[in-house]
Amino acid sequence: MAQTQQAQWHVRPMAVGAEIVDFPAGMEERPGVQAALYDAWLTHGILLFRNIASVEQHLAISRCFGELEIHPVPEVRSKSNPYLIELGAPIAGGGRQPTVYSFDGETRINRIAWHRDTAYTPDICKGAMLRMLEVPDTAGETLLADTAMAWDDLPADIRAKLEHLEFKATIRTAHMSTLGRPGVFWKSVVLAGDADYPGNSELSRRDGAIDARYPSVIQPAVLTHPESGRKCLFLSPTYVDRFLGMEQEESDALLRRLTEHMLQPRYVYRHKWQANDAIIWDNRRFMHAGMGNRPGEPRFGLRTTLAGPLRTGRYFDENAKAVPIELTD
Repeated sequence: MAQTQQAQWHVRPMAVGAEIVDFPAGMEERPGVQAALYDAWLTHGILLFRNIASVEQHLAISRCFGELEIHPVPEVRSKSNPYLIELGAPIAGGGRQPTVYSFDGETRINRIAWHRDTAYTPDICKGAMLRMLEVPDTAGETLLADTAMAWDDLPADIRAKLEHLEFKATIRTAHMSTLGRPGVFWKSVVLAGDADYPGNSELSRRDGAIDARYPSVIQPAVLTHPESGRKCLFLSPTYVDRFLGMEQEESDALLRRLTEHMLQPRYVYRHKWQANDAIIWDNRRFMHAGMGNRPGEPRFGLRTTLAGPLRTGRYFDENAKAVPIELTD
């Protein structure tokens, strides 16, 4: 980074990822700043910004990393801007009613298991930037795991086994009680029933329409990052049905072993949100998860999605195709 930029803002490496420090509004418009940010992003995979106080600044910084695209799931899109999606709902109300879980005996909402965005399609998105506007007092963290670092530390014999291995992937939305599958590791998470949270069972059935919209795909177990050249352990545990050429029991055992490896603390960044924090991550390199929060506590964020999808997979049924769905009022 140029010395002239260092005097105004700098990159502070973390154990996983990096924080961008002293980055005022409008700095992204100055000469050389976009290129410096992009280089830092490719190096670290995650960049954390503080005090991003407006939608305009959120969009402007996002565009430093590429053009934006409209998310393929229309239910989550913001009505105010098609390039934003809404996660959670403002405490004042509005938005979609969340699915509710019982987690270790505690009721939680907004819990999202480990995944890569759009890994249930043949073309994964480049990355995303999430800005949290309302945050809970407890829990609500976002976790991100560096699958490039995880790949580098795998034994040579396991890497050789994975080089040409593929898996079948199918979308699993929040209502599906599959969070106890091998590789997801939240075996105590169950969908809350009417006795725990009235109306939740009916809500889950209504959300099931999403699942039929996206045909299963085949993805590689290993991805070479198209810009850095680094190899990544390219799994999205929530969506994995099985590895091709393996019986289910063998596949589940391998998925469990690989996910345990990827989720070692040395590869995981756990972020406790403050209002107007924003994190941009490289979806080709990182997978992520949401820890969830208690009903009645605020947790609301807006997220952009970076255009430039990468064709990583193909449809499991070669005659299948995604059916575009648009919401109507």
